Amino acid sequence: MPGSASGPGRLTSLDLLRGVAILGILPMNILAFGLPMAAYQNPLALGPIAEGEWWSWRATHLLFDQRFMTIFAVMFGAGICLLESRPAGPGTTPRGRFYRRMAWLLPLGLLHAHLLWYGDILVAYALCGMLVFPLRRLASPWLVAIATLLLAVPPLLMIALHAATIHAPPEILSGMREAWAPSPEAIARTIAAYRGDWLEQMPERTTEAAFMQTGAFFMWSLWRASGLMLLGIVSLRIGFLSGRWSTKAYIAGSIAGFAGGLAITGFGLHRNEAIAYEMIDAMTLGSLPNYFGSVFGAFGWASAALAIWRVLGNFPLLGALEAVGRTSLSNYLLQTAICTWLFYGHGLGWFGLIDRVHLWLVVLTVWVVQVVATNLWTRWFAVGPVEWAWRSLASWQLLPLRKTMG
Repeated sequence: MPGSASGPGRLTSLDLLRGVAILGILPMNILAFGLPMAAYQNPLALGPIAEGEWWSWRATHLLFDQRFMTIFAVMFGAGICLLESRPAGPGTTPRGRFYRRMAWLLPLGLLHAHLLWYGDILVAYALCGMLVFPLRRLASPWLVAIATLLLAVPPLLMIALHAATIHAPPEILSGMREAWAPSPEAIARTIAAYRGDWLEQMPERTTEAAFMQTGAFFMWSLWRASGLMLLGIVSLRIGFLSGRWSTKAYIAGSIAGFAGGLAITGFGLHRNEAIAYEMIDAMTLGSLPNYFGSVFGAFGWASAALAIWRVLGNFPLLGALEAVGRTSLSNYLLQTAICTWLFYGHGLGWFGLIDRVHLWLVVLTVWVVQVVATNLWTRWFAVGPVEWAWRSLASWQLLPLRKTMG
């Protein structure tokens, strides 16, 4: 079994999972970077697509959609436990340190969303983390019960939205359909905006960011992210995240997770295709199979990664992924920097030009750049540049950046 620690208060298993999660979110996020927002949820949002694009959509939906966001939220919850277990330093407490970090993470997320890319998750994680932190010491059964209640809220809201949408006035339905499947004129405006310079992008980006931080947050992210963070605390306690389960248990978890996730999400995928992604149904009830299936799928991915970690130990690729995980915040923002430069008008301006199949080439290229750049950085530096700035601001002192030699 590989060593469990990668530094004071660190677990290499958690670093590995963070690295897997950061890279794994890109196949879905690339749709939001490179195509109008509606294409993220509706494969027919921009019009009919070729068979190759259908298979690309199916693969990302079955294997990636919400899976790695789930892992990352679970990791965030586990991080709350680890942060509290580390010495807080003179004149402070774990609570004070945590809330100072969240107080800086929140504006970082707002800047990220409104100045660079609307799909930011940092704002939601900062707010949900603040809500979850006071619950961290509850007994595990209580945490599971609260998490279950929180995770049940978005499905109930979607069911209520479906009922309300059926009887909605035509003008409201028209606006919803325009968001679900924009008109050619609206698509052209979005593409022109993002191919424009940075200031020309701002109206489109800030509108979409505001929706993510209000409507999407209160309908979805608030409940799901908070519930998953609580499950992350429990998962760390029972040894799943720290790699203390047996290899056979992780293999069994991987098989069960992938099987459950593929079956549940596959049912929803078949159902949505049968109704040609009709807005009222596909946007509401049609989203629920993957809501549940993605939790199973995330468990499958995490179990598979930890099984490989236990068997292969110090295999170089695992060490490279752990380095990505140790610098996860920097790498998350690096993805935005690279992808917005590739797709937006202040860079190469590829927005709307690349179909789903060929976007995979961009994903693979970004993965290689991130892994290579991160492993070069971590040869000489102890933490990522954004992590260093964030923690220094939260502690009001310049923390060490370079590795100590000797």
